[in-house]
Amino acid sequence: MSEKKKKAITKKDSNELLNFLMIILGLLFLFKGIMDFLAWGGIIVPSWLSDFATDPDLAAALTLFGSQGLVSIALGFWCLVAGIGMFREEEYALGMGLVVLSLMALTGVTSVIGWVSNPASFDVAYWPNYVILGAFIIGVLGFLWLLFTYKRYD
Repeated sequence: MSEKKKKAITKKDSNELLNFLMIILGLLFLFKGIMDFLAWGGIIVPSWLSDFATDPDLAAALTLFGSQGLVSIALGFWCLVAGIGMFREEEYALGMGLVVLSLMALTGVTSVIGWVSNPASFDVAYWPNYVILGAFIIGVLGFLWLLFTYKRYD
């Protein structure tokens, strides 16, 4: 059998679970980032972000360092693009996925270390904590998964 026929028979199969999780996390990060940005601008302040509106020190820090919402929006967008691209086994999606997953893991490291060292600091009612925790777990495991299965994207 010729090489062309062998390649035509062999069908690549991406990990659909990781792809779906990246798309879902991308959408959650986009939503979180947009809500953070709107609260930072004083346009809409949801109850879970009311501290931004009343704490002058936090407002000054956000003005000086920029909004975490902008980082969440960028991370969410690229996570969404990588998740969609990985369904098609695109080469760019592997590199983008590695970068996005590593950034997701890094954004949650300090929070997870804080929660592990002081479990009472984890606010069960604050839903962004679950986004951060999920992003950390999926970031670490997804990064390792992509490292071990990178050959499928050749």
